[in-house]
Amino acid sequence: MSNVHPFSSKDMIQAQASRWVSAIDRGLSDKEVRELQQWAKQSSAHQDALFELAQLWDEMSVLNELSSLFPEKTQHKQPAVFGLATAASFLVVMLLGCVLLIYSSYWQSAEDDHAKFTKIYRTKVGEQATYVLPDSTIVQLNTNTKLEVVYTGDRRQLILNRGEGRFNVAKDASRPFTVIAGDKSFTALGTVFNVQRNTSSDLELVVTEGKVMIAEPHTLVDANDFEHLKDASNESLSIKKFHANVVVSGEKALIKHSKTEPVKQLSMDDVQRDLAWQHGMIIFNGEPLGEALQEVSRYTATRFELTDPDLTSLKVAGVFKAGDIKGLLESLHANLAVKHQRLGEHRVSLSFESKS
Repeated sequence: MSNVHPFSSKDMIQAQASRWVSAIDRGLSDKEVRELQQWAKQSSAHQDALFELAQLWDEMSVLNELSSLFPEKTQHKQPAVFGLATAASFLVVMLLGCVLLIYSSYWQSAEDDHAKFTKIYRTKVGEQATYVLPDSTIVQLNTNTKLEVVYTGDRRQLILNRGEGRFNVAKDASRPFTVIAGDKSFTALGTVFNVQRNTSSDLELVVTEGKVMIAEPHTLVDANDFEHLKDASNESLSIKKFHANVVVSGEKALIKHSKTEPVKQLSMDDVQRDLAWQHGMIIFNGEPLGEALQEVSRYTATRFELTDPDLTSLKVAGVFKAGDIKGLLESLHANLAVKHQRLGEHRVSLSFESKS
């Protein structure tokens, strides 16, 4: 039985709508416009989710874009007697009211407010979840993850205690956005990125949009620093000042034993494989079986025992649903002649199938 915690229909729609709202904010291609229109036509719930999330976004351009793509939706929600300026003003007032209402329990008066927003997010083994933070940053957490979020008046700081997360960062130059994981900090310079924490000294960073600065965990970036960093490269004095590295879109950085290895340029296949978890999948492309089983174990309580050392080096390829142990075992038997024996509820022994 699979240990994956599946999204409910509503959860899945919210996750898809979040990705579309983020895409609208950066600008849609003609192909993406057609894909968005097709997705929205599938269900009124899709359009409802889009407009609800757009109202939490900090860019009015997102609502304007949705209004032009789905005018009938806007007309249904707002009386026709309103002029465009009046409707826009009304929407701004309603948006501010909603934000204040939703987050009133976290926001104190400006005079003595030291923590604008603090919260801890967790996922269980085999569970994934998507959250929209107060600034409209979208966070997607992978299996067995713990993330602490602390927003103050001049800084957005997140601590990845364990696990993996994807961060689609809302623009706010006055409050730099930094994820601290183990021995490193990752500061967004207008970006979408993925951080995986294996241990405190072994980390992985994949940047899919914009760029990220890797620095020591105690590094603090303020608004003035951000102005110099946002257009910086590894050769810039502002980066050297922090003894940092810059990783740009389409690149991956591995931190091993607290040392940042040379940045690797990723192909589209590499990106899809590294980020397949965001769609509930695991992709292997020739990894040794021992390494593949370590990855599988992140999504389930099941542990594997290899009876033959040669099993460890067997090459594995294929696409698997995260946590689907039954499917994995069937594939190993069919493709690699590896049989299994259950030793208990969460223990599986693997061995070569004997030849008769």
